[in-house]
Amino acid sequence: MKTYSRKDERTKTMQAFYQVFLNIENKDEFDATDVINSIYGVSDINDVPKFSKAIYAFGLEHIEELEKAISDHLVNWTFSRLDDVAKAILIAGAAEGNYVKLAPRKVVINEWVDLAKNYLKVNDHKFINAVLDKVIPDYQYQA
Repeated sequence: MKTYSRKDERTKTMQAFYQVFLNIENKDEFDATDVINSIYGVSDINDVPKFSKAIYAFGLEHIEELEKAISDHLVNWTFSRLDDVAKAILIAGAAEGNYVKLAPRKVVINEWVDLAKNYLKVNDHKFINAVLDKVIPDYQYQA
């Protein structure tokens, strides 16, 4: 099995969520496991790296609650109006920071903000930073 850095796993997880949001938007039927398997180019979910799989699973399992938490911090905006890439970054980042917690809170936010810098318009990363800062509670990271 290929080894991925955490940054690469976050990127692939964001891509999987992006595909999920595209399927939802287009009202296409899809299997969430097939989506992430396709992103990693594998046929068995057990071949998806555990870190990525955890973020993806928790994000999907708690997607409605995460969308609500994010929506509560959007001023004059709704979650459904966000760009699908922004939705994917916010859901994945919120899932990692609220459920996975395998890195310090600051690192989690910074990693997802860095992805926003690469995939969103100029300065949209500031929006991602502000929302994740409000959505991800303080927690004690245990190395």
